[in-house]
Amino acid sequence: MMIVLLVLFSNLAIYSQNTSVQGIVRDSVTNEPIEFATVRFDGTDVGKLSDENGKFSISNNKGSSIVVVSLMGYESRKITVPPQQTTKIDVKLRAEGVQLNEIVIRPEKEKYSKKDNPAVELIKKVIENKYSYLITNQNYYMNDEYDRLMFAINEYKADKGILKGLKFASKYADTSKIDNKPILPISIRETLSNVYYRKNPQGTRRVVVAHQREGLDEQMNTESMETIIEEIFKDVNITDNNINMLFQDFVSPLSSTSSVNFYKWYIIDTVMIDQKKYVNLGFVPFNTRDVGFIGNIYVQPEAPYAVKRVSFRVPSKINVNYVENMLITQEFEEMSPNLWIPLRFTTAIDLSMYGAAKFYVEKERTFENFMFNLPVDAAFGTSSPIVYLSDYKKHDKSYWNSSRPKIVNKDYRLGEMMDEFRANKLVDITLKTIDILTSQYLPTNSNEEKNKVDLGTTLTFYSFNHLEGNRFRLTASTTKNLHPHFFMYGYLAYGTKDGKWKYYGEATWSFNQKKYHKDEFPRHNLSIAHKYDVNPLGQRFLQAERDNILLSFRARKYNNMTYDRMTEIDYLHEYHGGFSYNIYGRTHNEQAAGELRFQRRNEEGLLIDMGNLKTTEAGIDIRYAHGEKFFQQKRRRQALPSKGYTITYSHIMGFKDVLGGQFKYNKSSLSFDKELWIAPYGRLGLTLKGEKIWGSVPFPLLLSANANSSITIQRGSFYMLSPLEFLNDSQLTWDIDYRMGGWLFNRIPVIKSLKLREVAGFRGFWGHLTNDNNPTYNKDLLVFPDNVYSMGSTPYMEYSVGIENIFKFFRVDYVKRINYLDNPDIEKSGFRISFEFSF
Repeated sequence: MMIVLLVLFSNLAIYSQNTSVQGIVRDSVTNEPIEFATVRFDGTDVGKLSDENGKFSISNNKGSSIVVVSLMGYESRKITVPPQQTTKIDVKLRAEGVQLNEIVIRPEKEKYSKKDNPAVELIKKVIENKYSYLITNQNYYMNDEYDRLMFAINEYKADKGILKGLKFASKYADTSKIDNKPILPISIRETLSNVYYRKNPQGTRRVVVAHQREGLDEQMNTESMETIIEEIFKDVNITDNNINMLFQDFVSPLSSTSSVNFYKWYIIDTVMIDQKKYVNLGFVPFNTRDVGFIGNIYVQPEAPYAVKRVSFRVPSKINVNYVENMLITQEFEEMSPNLWIPLRFTTAIDLSMYGAAKFYVEKERTFENFMFNLPVDAAFGTSSPIVYLSDYKKHDKSYWNSSRPKIVNKDYRLGEMMDEFRANKLVDITLKTIDILTSQYLPTNSNEEKNKVDLGTTLTFYSFNHLEGNRFRLTASTTKNLHPHFFMYGYLAYGTKDGKWKYYGEATWSFNQKKYHKDEFPRHNLSIAHKYDVNPLGQRFLQAERDNILLSFRARKYNNMTYDRMTEIDYLHEYHGGFSYNIYGRTHNEQAAGELRFQRRNEEGLLIDMGNLKTTEAGIDIRYAHGEKFFQQKRRRQALPSKGYTITYSHIMGFKDVLGGQFKYNKSSLSFDKELWIAPYGRLGLTLKGEKIWGSVPFPLLLSANANSSITIQRGSFYMLSPLEFLNDSQLTWDIDYRMGGWLFNRIPVIKSLKLREVAGFRGFWGHLTNDNNPTYNKDLLVFPDNVYSMGSTPYMEYSVGIENIFKFFRVDYVKRINYLDNPDIEKSGFRISFEFSF
């Protein structure tokens, strides 16, 4: 009996001893650590993910001694380790392929050379021929496409986090394609489209046959985020020189200008895919902190050197915010020797907001049913690049289950999940609060299809300025549910210091039917408006409304303000393709406010009050915005980073003795705005504007450069300039803004780990004031306010240098004024700040 017990206890002791494994997971080509690889004991639930340095440590007492290491985009490995011991291993994963031979591992301290490198010679041939076999070489083609964009909570655990008490959610959980971690889908968008392409004249038309949203998208108004979502997660075209995603310009592996100088290239192996031979090329940036990729491209070893498959991800050290991991895969199929078609594109991204909130985003696109060289000119009968069928949102679940491509056909049942979420009052209130904060409006009816009036806005409800003191404002706007073409908008504001009520009212007829509000693109509106409000002379607010609470924090006091009573009729027409024009007529009746006075000198040299200024104007704005991207926020549009350009011409005519107008004049302006993307060196923004006035006008109508008296950064403004400091009747303005994206800091030890980014700016203007508009020579004009000057022979200039991406959201600039330093009461230098959440 004693012997039996000894045997039992000895066996128990053996199996109670831990088998421990420590080590690091590396890429077999680059030898770089791989983060988020799954390391587990085979046949058990014991496992962990490798950290940002590729390191892991796991142990078990269940008797398993086989370690499995896996990560999407790589072949899994099984390694047998000694039981009941601690073992250190170095695991090298190789890229996925078909019938791969053994990969040759290169040492970490390699001597890489582009010269006489067969991989470099091969990729040069691939790049040289990258357009020769594309479907866009065909005269016509048509195909069917399916798109799915999914947002999910990453690393979902039913017993932890904010969803801890909602155990029902676990039945809707799924698995990440990146590393098999559990995820909880919260939003899905699906679209089925017919795509038509014509080579000459070149164009593409997309007919949306069906579209549905499930989850949070269905419960919240995400319209203002539409363009942002589309721009961040847009498709990757590997033949582009630069791949623009996440508002970053990544150097493409097939870049004609930068590929062999930005990436190291290796021939990994020759593989067989679909019984045909391809070469597996591996690539990695010379500097893994630059904005580029690590991955593999499978190409033909002979002409036309077509790409069969790509699989790449971002280096763990890359200077891109919030992205913990990203995997992009694309597959192509040969239709004929010189014609290859896309089959399936997948992009999966792990996002983390400071580790507190983790999300998973997955975009799938599949391509089917290609037909070539059948004329499709009929599809180009409309100028809109996207056409929606009348019933595109009216398809039920059975339709989607039968229409999705088989390889991606899955129903995530988010409608059922959201019904269960809504039953929880706390969750319901939280979702409504988020909806209000993001849209800045409060609907008067919880049902979006029945809501007729929105109230707002959250950022303009309270603000402060030196004339009004505390300013409170309430805004109301009707929706298409009141009338599909007729819209009303208005606000009522009150200042506690001046004790005056201000207001604005507007009625608009939209000639095209809107989905929700009148300012949806493309606008084709006729509006009549009347306003009585404060007008801060010399300041134009380009990125936010004037009474935005964030602009209440000012670097200096500002007094040159008026009370403006304005009536306007306006016709605006926008077109697909970027062209628009705006024709308007308006009257102004302005009263000097605060310390400002409208005075002129009489023959004795004494100052006399001139009362209110009255103008009657008619004008036209003509605008062409090539490749413009923006996101819509009810009445305002916020420009997104874009490689396009904008040209704007405006002309205003002032009429004397018409509707009370006191002055006759003409005012013209021409502006050009362009952003240059120079990967991997960042973005360079350039703005030029020329303006001219003909006729004699009082100082509020003269040209003054846009001054920003707040402490916030507002592009298009001068920070050290006082409002109305210089007045001109002809003026040329420039603004150069350079955002280097961390290219310099990425090469400085210690600093590079902070992922800071460099910014710099140089802006200025030069102008001239003729004697006709100078009250020193023309006694009929209003006397200039104090501290207003004519310019000399040199332009006004200031520069700024700064750092952005501090804590991933904060930016601070040091701004210095270069000249006109003897003007009294000026600010010669200072700091300006902004809060920008960007990738």
